[in-house]
Amino acid sequence: MERYFTTEYLISGVRIENKIKNIDEFLKSRSIKPQHEWGWQVAVYLYLAGIGSGSMTIGLLMHWLGYIPDGLRYTILWGPVLVAVGALFLVLKLGVKRRFLNTIMNPMTSWLSRGFYILSVCIIIGGIDFIISILPYLNINVELWPWLITLLDIISFIFALSTAIYTGILIMSVRYVPFWDTWLLPLLFTVSALSTGAMAVMLLSTTYNIFTTSTGFPEQMAKTLTSIEQVMVIIEAVILASYLFTRYRLKEYGMYSVQLLLSGNLRYVFWMGIVICGFLLPVILEGIYSRLHDQYFLLFLAGTFLLLGGFFIRYATIYAGIKEEPPMQRWLENHRYLEFVN
Repeated sequence: MERYFTTEYLISGVRIENKIKNIDEFLKSRSIKPQHEWGWQVAVYLYLAGIGSGSMTIGLLMHWLGYIPDGLRYTILWGPVLVAVGALFLVLKLGVKRRFLNTIMNPMTSWLSRGFYILSVCIIIGGIDFIISILPYLNINVELWPWLITLLDIISFIFALSTAIYTGILIMSVRYVPFWDTWLLPLLFTVSALSTGAMAVMLLSTTYNIFTTSTGFPEQMAKTLTSIEQVMVIIEAVILASYLFTRYRLKEYGMYSVQLLLSGNLRYVFWMGIVICGFLLPVILEGIYSRLHDQYFLLFLAGTFLLLGGFFIRYATIYAGIKEEPPMQRWLENHRYLEFVN
């Protein structure tokens, strides 16, 4: 049985029914459009901030577990650079300087403002930590500052994880888009940040081991990172399914957003970019690589697909958001309503 969107009009006491199979055509018939205030700049910010914060969180965890020697700390502390670049895209989206200043001066009322301070601490403290990690290569002795390095690591870890969580909270705080209004979104973005961050650290450490003759990263670290990344991917898939299911049950605008992803103009982004590229291919390629350890191209291919999938999740989430109609507009359209029929 085919499913239809049924729009009914009541004109001069006569009910006229119109069945539409395509969600895009249906939304057009209702003059409903996905939001445009949050565009590609925000998607890029979410992606870069996610990878940057996730890689620093996972990297510091590996360091504390003893896998990363002090001499290689610089290879895991580059995350704040990506967070800073991502933050620039967010500032570009804010546009007018006055609007930006008004935003950062209202931390009690705006999650955008709170995020500004979270990002600032992550970038500044994390940046200082990164700079200190490369000082030994400039013949500057930092062994006299162990307490400072430990303190910077702890602060960097806390605010890197906070940045990963905040990327989802920022979007969730936009209340007029029902598709975003759930705590599952920060959870999804946080787990995605950790999975992409783990993969980024794994790719970098593997590259280092391939091209250097000196003592590199231990093999056990790669196994631990692989386990973390695979567990995160499974959790991410479960959260994504739960997220879409709960948004679909909202009916109307939440359901419209899910339909845009599953069968609308975002279906290729969802099925090919997220499901196939972000989930299936990495799992398959990593499974093959686990049996062929010397075929590094399989790992890098899996990593590339996983990282691309992380971007597509954020891109699709942003562009599937649909504004909820204000009460007055709903009242003006009370002669037509929507139901999903078989």
